[in-house]
Amino acid sequence: MDNAVAHQLREENKSKSYESIKNEAKALIASYIDDNQIPTRKDLTEYYQTIGSILEMHFDTAHSYYLARQGFLEFIRSYNKLHGLNLDEPVVPVIAERDHLTISYDWMVNGAQVSLASQQMIEIWQRKRRFSNNDLIESVLYCSVMYGGLNDIDVLKALYQWLIGERDIYQLLLPATDELPGSGVSSESLALILLSIDDDNYGCSYTQGHISEDISTTSLQRYVEYIPDDMTLCFLYALKNKKLKKEDVKSFETIISDICKKLKLQNKDKNKPHLSQLIKYADYHWRQIKGADIDSALSIVRQGKIKTTGLTTNKLINYNQEVIKSNPQPLTWEELFIASYSGSDKKTTNSREYPSFSKNLIKEMQDALKGSKASAIIQVELLQQELTQPNAMRLLGWVKSLLNDSNNRLDTISKYLGCIGRDWLMLTMDENLDEWSDEDFEAVYEEIIQSKIKDGRKQSILHKDSGFGEGNLDTDDALVGCADDVLSQGSLNVLNSEHVKKNKISYLDKLKDTQKFTYGRLRAFHNYQRTHYDAPYVYFPWGNKRQVIRAAMISPRIYHAMKEYIVNSELDLEQKRLCLLILSLAYRTGMRIKELIGVKVHDIADIYTDEHGQRIEQPQIWLRPNRYRRLKSSSASRLIPINCLLKKDELEQFTQLYHQQKRLKRRYLFSQGSGDQPLPSVFFSNLMKLIWDRLLEGYDFTFHSFRHTAISQLALVLR
Repeated sequence: MDNAVAHQLREENKSKSYESIKNEAKALIASYIDDNQIPTRKDLTEYYQTIGSILEMHFDTAHSYYLARQGFLEFIRSYNKLHGLNLDEPVVPVIAERDHLTISYDWMVNGAQVSLASQQMIEIWQRKRRFSNNDLIESVLYCSVMYGGLNDIDVLKALYQWLIGERDIYQLLLPATDELPGSGVSSESLALILLSIDDDNYGCSYTQGHISEDISTTSLQRYVEYIPDDMTLCFLYALKNKKLKKEDVKSFETIISDICKKLKLQNKDKNKPHLSQLIKYADYHWRQIKGADIDSALSIVRQGKIKTTGLTTNKLINYNQEVIKSNPQPLTWEELFIASYSGSDKKTTNSREYPSFSKNLIKEMQDALKGSKASAIIQVELLQQELTQPNAMRLLGWVKSLLNDSNNRLDTISKYLGCIGRDWLMLTMDENLDEWSDEDFEAVYEEIIQSKIKDGRKQSILHKDSGFGEGNLDTDDALVGCADDVLSQGSLNVLNSEHVKKNKISYLDKLKDTQKFTYGRLRAFHNYQRTHYDAPYVYFPWGNKRQVIRAAMISPRIYHAMKEYIVNSELDLEQKRLCLLILSLAYRTGMRIKELIGVKVHDIADIYTDEHGQRIEQPQIWLRPNRYRRLKSSSASRLIPINCLLKKDELEQFTQLYHQQKRLKRRYLFSQGSGDQPLPSVFFSNLMKLIWDRLLEGYDFTFHSFRHTAISQLALVLR
């Protein structure tokens, strides 16, 4: 049988089995709805959960349950269309991807060979009576690979360029970890090499501030801080006073090839050193060196399989040595509630009073765009009257402005809408956008942008088919409808050509889920918001598949200065306790603003009195979605062990606030008065901005910088 025909038959059988699962799920849902009418004017969460439980009982594998949920989604969409309703669409779960093993059979066999070869290299060094410049550079690179853990080929090339350059080494003073009483040694000195890698798609811009220049035309750099091992330092010392000329030094590729030849390690292509046995499997050796406490995740970073960047050179040199202003203006409670910017046409409606938002809004607008321009404008105006949520109003207004432009085709507008519409609505649901600062918009736009980037990382949880297709699991209905025994070669060819015609993807269809296209749509959408809603200026660093990173870490010096500033402020005791705890949780845990806002008193566990009358205070916070906190994904629902992350004094403040809020029967941890509503988001962002403005001369921190700080510190603690 022809391979192409066999493949088509397999695909047909697969699609038929998928359809049968979805049809079975639809039958179960229809049966349940016949017995239990859908409440059209109530929250459908519990109703959908019941249906989800029924599907879970009947479909016991992850994939069949996924298909059943797809059938559930199709059923509700058809139900809405048939009855003219806007019921919320059920969520289709994302199937978790399985991580590839970093420790495999090949890793064991080839890694053992690389490790054993290290003894050969030591013997070569011992026999050598004189080292040439090329020998020293070769030895530095080899030691960096085998003992320093530099297996990222780009970083190794940067180290090679550093060796034939000025070779600046910084001295890093750290508190001594093995200080002996009375030794007089309070710190240890380490050598630090700062490397930078030019990267077209990922890294920091030369200017990290908010600039009007289009950063898509500027260069990016990744920064790596390398603390060389003792073996590497020996060879660097031998190079101390040597002047190296590039023309006298072997190329990087030649050096790696020569090392592999000496040690009889595989290197099939000299021009692809990253595929050599030495570079690929060196981590087998250094991960087993005594004292090499590093986990699998960090070892992958060391190999360059996940792109990261450190602080820029200036930031790193000045880290924890920042100048703190003296006699800053005292902090007052009232100024923490002032909106970050003032709008000229603010809406006075309460965001909680909006009618139930329909996830079918994008579908309705795209259906309207299939007709004439006049009918589409009428439909958009009707939707504007029906849906008064801020995020929907802004999106609808933008679509209407595009329709009023005679240069825009309807199918083009539909692609624009499909590109960003659903993610925008999901990430901004129930938000009062009039109070948003530039950082709030930037965070949402960045999340949408990152969902379109294909850089080898796992697919974002936000990434969906913008055109509301049925997904990659479905095939053409014409193929599904034919039985195996009646398909001839001719009929298959005809069906295949029809399938290609029906599924021919236009240029815009291909483009609409790319990062560059999304970047342009978001920029146009935000320009509309600036014109009609007085939205703040937003820095757009993305474009052309580029990830511009704002590398920033809040040092312990700044953190303690912020705490001291709050303590010495004019706030009363309760106000100080709230502010100090917000600062501590942000710095120690990296929780997002929305996650902090939504912490309820009953979300806090393990503070109680046991049966023996002993007080147990080992608090943990359950992060679960609620009306003020919509988590990004199912994995964002998590338990945070506060007792392990906060210092003793910070933990006492936490338990005191918990007991106070519980005694006053307040619902939210960060609330005052009745406690039925938490403090607004503007309070949290203003708290940090005001403190930074009054303590620091210049900074580029945002609230999200706490998250970078916490994850960097935890990576070291948990390794």
